[in-house]
Order: sequence, then C-alpha cells, then structure tokens
Amino acid sequence: MVDFLASVMSELNSNLAVGKRTLEQMMDSGDFSYRTKSGSVIGIPKEQVDYLWEICDDAEKIRLRLPIFVSTDISAENGAWKVEGTPDADVVARILDKKVHREGYLRLYHPDLRDLKAKIPDAIMVVFTP
Repeated sequence: MVDFLASVMSELNSNLAVGKRTLEQMMDSGDFSYRTKSGSVIGIPKEQVDYLWEICDDAEKIRLRLPIFVSTDISAENGAWKVEGTPDADVVARILDKKVHREGYLRLYHPDLRDLKAKIPDAIMVVFTP
C-alpha cells in the first residue's frame, strides 16, 4: 500500500518545478519562466512577478524562489494546505493578510488558497505530499 501511495504521489508531482530561480534573478534576466520535472517550461506573467516585486522587501527579493510551493498539510484536522520556508510563508501571509502559524510555516484553508490563486495563480505550484 505504501509503494502504491508513493507511486501515485510521484505521478501527481511530475510537474514539480526544478531549478527554481529567485524573484531578483527573474527580474534581472527578464525571463519569468521555470522548468518542471517533466521538462515543460511554465511562464509566469510579468504582472504577477511585478506584484511580488512590489510587496517584497530587498531581502525577500533575493531569497524568494518561484514558483512558491503550496503543499497538502496532513497535520491539520480538516483538509488544509501549507506554505513552508522563509520568506515564502511571510510573503504569502502578507498577500493574504494573515499571520504565520510559526516562523516559516503558514497554514491555508480552501478560501485562502482560492484567494492566493486569484492573485498570483502562475507564481504558485500546488504540491501533493503524503
């Protein structure tokens, strides 16, 4: 059963971003795209990158790597999502006007994920983890 679950999760994450670049690297190069495990190239519209650039401080601009991973949070009692890492959790918390749960960790529920997708749909990546 564990092998089957791992196999299913692996397939769900075949479009996982690899070689993520920082917000600053994207702005400097003018290339707002990233590659996935399957080899696809995904573009992030400049408007979304500009939005992130405006809300990030200087340290976040050189540390935030895109896309931001939003993963399943199996530790939650009800279905939830999470953003882990600094500055990722801090930036998403600012976008959604929420407080981080603990340093480098932000829990999201369905309305939060919907709101995040409405603001930066191409700059986030939903990742399924067991």
